[in-house]
Amino acid sequence: MKVYLDNNVIIDIEQEKIDINGLSQNLGEEITDIYYSAAHIHELNEITADNKEELTNRLTKRFQTIEEITKNKYLFHELPSNIVYEQLESPKVVYETINQIPFARDSMKSMINIVSEKQKETFREYIGINLMEINNYEPSDVIQHINKKLDVLQGFSFLEIIEKSVEFHHDGKSFGIHNRFGGIFELLDMIGYWKDKFNEKSNYARLWDSNHAYFASFCEAFISNDKRTRNKALVAYNIYNIKTKVFSPFKKS
Repeated sequence: MKVYLDNNVIIDIEQEKIDINGLSQNLGEEITDIYYSAAHIHELNEITADNKEELTNRLTKRFQTIEEITKNKYLFHELPSNIVYEQLESPKVVYETINQIPFARDSMKSMINIVSEKQKETFREYIGINLMEINNYEPSDVIQHINKKLDVLQGFSFLEIIEKSVEFHHDGKSFGIHNRFGGIFELLDMIGYWKDKFNEKSNYARLWDSNHAYFASFCEAFISNDKRTRNKALVAYNIYNIKTKVFSPFKKS
């Protein structure tokens, strides 16, 4: 089975909370290939340390962990074609390439914090979302439920909001499914479906959650220990008829 691991599972393996054999047993199927993406490497920029030497050691350890797990099998997203290729590349090289543009990370963070938590709360109240109810809907049914709530927005459906956002963006014509995954995750969270616990990093983290779900769509299974990410991923997969299976790394007790 070709598998993509969420960043949190990579960390679990590094911290020896689980191993590949354990993951295979929980899936009930042998894992043959594991892939990583630029999303894993972008998240390395969030690692902190008390000094430069400690930071270097932590980064080096994560490079080694990713190499050992994936054997350098890398899913490369080519722009502007929006085609994903499988190739062999070391995570250290990908890290160095990504960080050749030092201002990009700050730009992304500023873009995703445009809508405040108060505005999101007001939006949920306006369309009549019950946070205690919405998480009980199956991923295959939640969009239909949300569309009924969105009737107050002059008939715009969930997907129409996503496509209008793409249409109005100055780079919208070049947007692929990966951008739409980002929009789906953000709109689901704004509506309150498996909403992330808000903090100063949650919006930025959700961007990479959606990226992980997107790259996982090129594999047979996506493994994440974050139930919010798993449920949002299932909605996106259902929308685009993607057959990737979604698992927790641990068996339910």
